[in-house]
Amino acid sequence: MMEKCTFCVQRIVHGRQVAADENRELRDGEVTPACVAACPSGALVFGDLSDPSSRVSRMAQNERQYKLMEELGTKPRVYYLPPKGRAFPYQGEIHPS
Repeated sequence: MMEKCTFCVQRIVHGRQVAADENRELRDGEVTPACVAACPSGALVFGDLSDPSSRVSRMAQNERQYKLMEELGTKPRVYYLPPKGRAFPYQGEIHPS
């Protein structure tokens, strides 16, 4: 059965509770959603966008990054970063295989 992605909110809440119990801030990379942990290629990155020193925040500042349907005012929280040399949106013709 398909379900909406919650970014594993239960893991985030648990990580925040542990950090609060230890009287400290949540560390970058301390909370990892299941999809990020399971991704064999490391293509998924998760973290605190409001922390400028976090890996995900630095990646989100890349000039190649884009978000889908941002122009609709949906405030997407997922950023895409195409490989170097590839632009989005694709400007050429699409040929079905």
